[in-house]
Amino acid sequence: MNRVARLLIPDHAPEQALRLKRVLLGGVSYLFTLLLVLAFWWLGYFDGKVVVTYVAIILTVNLGFYLLVRSGLNLRFADPSLTLAQIAISLPTGLYVMYYARDARGVFLLLALSASMYGLFQFRTRDFVILTTVLLGGYAALIVSLMARRPHEINLQIEILQLIALAAALLQFSALGSYIGGLRHKVKEKNQELAKRNVELEQALHRNQELAIRDELTGVFNRRYLMEIISREKQRSDRTGRVFSICIVDVDFFKNVNDTYGHLAGDEVLRTIARTASDAMRQTDYFGRYGGEEFALVLTDTMVEGALITAERVRLRIENLSFPEINAGLKVTVSIGIADSRRNEDTSATFRHADQALYHAKENGRNQCVVAGLRTLDS
Repeated sequence: MNRVARLLIPDHAPEQALRLKRVLLGGVSYLFTLLLVLAFWWLGYFDGKVVVTYVAIILTVNLGFYLLVRSGLNLRFADPSLTLAQIAISLPTGLYVMYYARDARGVFLLLALSASMYGLFQFRTRDFVILTTVLLGGYAALIVSLMARRPHEINLQIEILQLIALAAALLQFSALGSYIGGLRHKVKEKNQELAKRNVELEQALHRNQELAIRDELTGVFNRRYLMEIISREKQRSDRTGRVFSICIVDVDFFKNVNDTYGHLAGDEVLRTIARTASDAMRQTDYFGRYGGEEFALVLTDTMVEGALITAERVRLRIENLSFPEINAGLKVTVSIGIADSRRNEDTSATFRHADQALYHAKENGRNQCVVAGLRTLDS
């Protein structure tokens, strides 16, 4: 059963699948009319030819709409659901059986009105005007045809009254449909406005989150977030035994940059250093501004030997930077102190070891990487 359902309604395109379901639902509604037609045939209103012709018409109509949607040709129309077309085509089908229904044709007229209700929540005013024109025009043509060919089967006064009643009902449908359409339009506008506000709120929330963890000047992580990362890495290290390393990066003679070129130039130097260092790291590592002209690297799952390689790569890239917009001859270097986490040692001790290594790098001439307890690696 499920295989047949998937064959009739493929699920690779959800919107098209929904339209196919609506087409099949429309076919089911024809079955109710068919039952009524069969009842009229059983009561002697119709002969077998009318029933066979009606069945052929509804099969052709429903198969045609199914193939239109199944093939995707419906997507070429302004309304891919083809709701107006399906309802409009069902009306002549109803008028056909009305022609033979004699004094009981009002029963089928009621079904024609119920078919019009399928568009109540979707049609615009123009659609209701088209539908009203088709149904009223078709019924008027039916009256004229009956007067010409079967005058003995028609009471003109009653038919005119039914036509007026039909017009009144359709006008009420149109008014109600227009009102519902207006409400749908307002709801759509409100939903669009809410969606826009939700996007703005999400963007604002994202900006706030970024501001909470990013340094305003350089755009890299701020000190508070770095400390959160280090605390998290320490917990993971204590739990799993996996080592992480901390590198403290200090810009050499940064005060001279500010004094010589101004604080705006100093800010640009810090931004460039932050961008360069970030590009030299793995995606699993963290880089942030520790304070002033000091930065920190947090290298996950990395012992000091690996941290030294990364730190040296960062140092060399910064040493090779140029700042033509500030001064063609301006060169900047950094000193880096490196330490890894140890069991039964809190992060403040790891920072102290990295800071001591940084002090040794400064004392030994700057522009070099020093591992706590190991020898210097310099230029």
